[in-house]
Amino acid sequence: MHNNWFFIALIPPILWSIVNHIDKYLLSKYFKGNGIGSILLFSSLFSIVVLPCIVFFTPISFLGISFGKAIFLLIVGVINALAFYLYLKALNEEETSVVIPLLQMIPVFGYFLAYPILGEVLSTQQVLFAMVVLLGISILSLDFDLDNRRISVRKKVLLLVFASSFLFALHDVLFKRVTTESSFFVSAFWQHAGMTVTGIFVFIFHKKYRHQFIETFKINKTRGISLNIVSELLYILGNLANSFATLLAPVALVLVVSSYQPLFVFVLGILISILLPSVSTEKMALKHLVQKILSIIIIIIGSYFLYSSSN
Repeated sequence: MHNNWFFIALIPPILWSIVNHIDKYLLSKYFKGNGIGSILLFSSLFSIVVLPCIVFFTPISFLGISFGKAIFLLIVGVINALAFYLYLKALNEEETSVVIPLLQMIPVFGYFLAYPILGEVLSTQQVLFAMVVLLGISILSLDFDLDNRRISVRKKVLLLVFASSFLFALHDVLFKRVTTESSFFVSAFWQHAGMTVTGIFVFIFHKKYRHQFIETFKINKTRGISLNIVSELLYILGNLANSFATLLAPVALVLVVSSYQPLFVFVLGILISILLPSVSTEKMALKHLVQKILSIIIIIIGSYFLYSSSN
């Protein structure tokens, strides 16, 4: 095992946490009222850039797959785009430091989906640690109103994030199902093709989102486009670093480090609130800090043992 694998594995959650805050900033400040459609279309259509890169940098023909599997992977790409859309909807409703920890449901759904689709069986320990993650998520989903002595559940956000997490997990499991029988790069090509097709479909048939996307270029111009490009590039770099880290250490250990993303999102959110309050503000009251820290600790502990039990 390479000695530097841990530090390389830290790169993806750090970059992804920056992406999360950029998305939140675009939604709440810069593209207020127009952000979801603009970011969804920009992200989906950005896959057009990835397609020629895969063809150019890999000697494997992107046509080296059956028609049925190509269609299947196109659908997988559509699922990924839909999951991203629900993530944006949740981010539009709630703080980044709340939404991202809730996305730790992805590995939990992944474990349960892997049984019927991939034949991977859950152990008693894995089920137990999945429940620990659910406990941390449940704490984070509660809205404490100490003044009125009332506790409510963020039902809408919870539903959006759970649906998004399920689709992200379904995407990963289905992608693995096909990729084990073909090349990674061939599968990646058709998956991104599916995301591109989704973007084109939404642009043509969703008048509101098409208008938002065009308005982004008219009104925001350089700044808005630049932020979107930076966000997409950081996301892609995070994915590359994550893939490279898995070559240096067991995948389970790399995923343990990835579960630190909520912590980086929380810390970065606090720093932004202090240093750049005009960009973003997190709820800094003691009750909110205690709730977030407690839930994140439980989620990280549960995720660690969940991944370790699969090693």
